[in-house]
Amino acid sequence: MAQQDQWVKVAPGIRARLHPTRKHGVRPDKYFVLRYRSGGQHRQEALGWASEGWTLAKAQAELTRLKEALRTGQGATSLAEKRQRAEAQRQADLATMKAEAYRSTTFADYWRDHYWPHAQRTKKRSSWIKEEQHFTKWLAPTLGRLAVVEIALPQWDALMKTLDKAGLSQRSKEYISGTARRVLRHAKERGLAVDIPTGKQLGATAPRDNRRLRVISNQEAQAVLEALEARDRRAWRLTRFAFLTGCRLSEALSLRWGHVDLERTTLTFADTKNKDVRRLPITPPLADLLAEIGRGADDAHVFVNQRGGPYSCVPQTFTKTVEELGLNQGRPARERLSFHSIRHSVATELAKVLSIRELMDTMGWKVVAMAARYTHTNPEAQHRALSGLENMLTAEPAKVLPLSRVNGQRGVEARK
Repeated sequence: MAQQDQWVKVAPGIRARLHPTRKHGVRPDKYFVLRYRSGGQHRQEALGWASEGWTLAKAQAELTRLKEALRTGQGATSLAEKRQRAEAQRQADLATMKAEAYRSTTFADYWRDHYWPHAQRTKKRSSWIKEEQHFTKWLAPTLGRLAVVEIALPQWDALMKTLDKAGLSQRSKEYISGTARRVLRHAKERGLAVDIPTGKQLGATAPRDNRRLRVISNQEAQAVLEALEARDRRAWRLTRFAFLTGCRLSEALSLRWGHVDLERTTLTFADTKNKDVRRLPITPPLADLLAEIGRGADDAHVFVNQRGGPYSCVPQTFTKTVEELGLNQGRPARERLSFHSIRHSVATELAKVLSIRELMDTMGWKVVAMAARYTHTNPEAQHRALSGLENMLTAEPAKVLPLSRVNGQRGVEARK
């Protein structure tokens, strides 16, 4: 017959079950159990084995604590309640630790763990790439090691001084500080107590009218393309494509071969600034350019850099070429030739032959004001129109004929 456990009373209110075979030292292992009255009823609380660390002294201390809690109404009145309270306290302590760690999160860590994944999920690729550039080059070195909650006006002032020292334009400072403020706004919406200054407080606002005034001449366009063709064929292809389509830089950089239909001679810009899909016809010069590149897989980028990866910004060779040709020498900021000047110049040229509606569809604008922003007055047409105004002053006076009296009243005069 199998041996059975033996129960013994080891102290008032404490029993122990002796294991029939298992030893704890030289004695049988003991399982301690408490017995006491609560609310007029007998209660029994299991503690544990001696081999797990329970002793008679510990059992007596636990029984005393329970009875004291029952007497005073303070503290757990059962081991189950004690365990629940302990677990609740553990969870609270853990939450506190996480909250403290969250509050001490640095700007760089918050960017990596919270804002950057959010931006990739919710923004266009061209937008989060630009924000990543702002973070990598400007924000990480100046704000990266600071706790998000510690970033105040002195730290913002240090960032702006860095941008000033680098000689950045007012518009660039507005964009870079705007990225930083979006990161902190994201943090504030998720419970971090941060102060977010306005662009005006930082001195990072730019004039509303930043319309490019520079129209690239034929000679300047040819000079840039010839120099690029000699030093960087890939950058030359991208630049020539911009001259042949007038597209935004971001649209060209995100263009994939699946959006190029050589049979129907159309290409589609799917990732546009205003999120509208735009289609353009493939002209013969454009077809020749695409044929030179060579079609890739549908998901492959049409324009890739020397390393075979997609461009993330204007090719450096374009910027260096413009600088070396001296095309911006002595020019004010809004007249400097940039890659965007290509789009501005194409719009100016197309405005001579397209209606305002056709120009909007070609360039991808939703409102007439944008078309007006990127077009320029034709001086010759303006001169012809103004010269014609003289006819208003030299035309012969109109003849006036009196009407006969009607019903005893003088008729009115009418112009013939």
